[in-house]
Amino acid sequence: MKILLIFFLIILAIVVISLSIYLPISIIRKKYIDFVSTHSLCLKHLNEINKKYHFKEIPNFDMCHSYDNESMYENISCLDYLTYQLVYQRKKVISAMEDTLDNNSLFMEYMKEVLATGDLGRWDTEKPLKNRKRLIKYEKKAFAQNTQFPTIQFTITVTLELTNINGYYMRSKENVFSPEEIEAVINKLSQRRGNFYLDNDVWQSICRVERGKVSNRMRFAIYKRDGYRCRNCGRYTNDLEIDHIIPISKGGKSTFDNLQTLCHSCNVKKGSNIE
Repeated sequence: MKILLIFFLIILAIVVISLSIYLPISIIRKKYIDFVSTHSLCLKHLNEINKKYHFKEIPNFDMCHSYDNESMYENISCLDYLTYQLVYQRKKVISAMEDTLDNNSLFMEYMKEVLATGDLGRWDTEKPLKNRKRLIKYEKKAFAQNTQFPTIQFTITVTLELTNINGYYMRSKENVFSPEEIEAVINKLSQRRGNFYLDNDVWQSICRVERGKVSNRMRFAIYKRDGYRCRNCGRYTNDLEIDHIIPISKGGKSTFDNLQTLCHSCNVKKGSNIE
């Protein structure tokens, strides 16, 4: 009991000492912060500037995808994945890039006015708090917090991860694409005839990413669904493969209803035909 009592008294003493030190500091800090927010001429000027400028929100288009098949992971590049996603998101990306340019232009005007607010340490009262150094410290912090910093540089980061079949992380690769690189891909995507992209690199990127959607987990699920035998000849064999019923080259997707189990021989015979 004595040991517990001593331990309790020590803890109580630490709490009391801590409160006696930090409580006054907290009270003084709040006093200075309140004074700055109420009486700083620079902050008032900044708030008036902020009311004039309205920047656009730029969506985040960063991309991340995991592969549980090492061959697919090695074969698909970050550029491949970006190309594939821009097929579906390019209109939104183009809009976001245009909004970013608008933000950039407006931000230059905004910063000119912000920099013209004058020196810190000017108050709307003749009786500021005594510690000028502390006042300036909190004024600088408040000024930085209230200054607007919109998105003025558009990039897309693509991260591809390799995991095992249970989803445990193994390694990854990453690439940050500049506006110029993104625009180059979008321009290539605009060159097409119907659903076929004329640029061979673009077409190959799309095909690689579409095939990469067939994960090992998905592959084994399809084998199980099809009874571990070829859906064409019905044989049980050790050379089973996953086939796209409607080939990727003809618009087929890597979805369960468009995938089937074929033996190697039947898959070769089928080729790019639709059965």
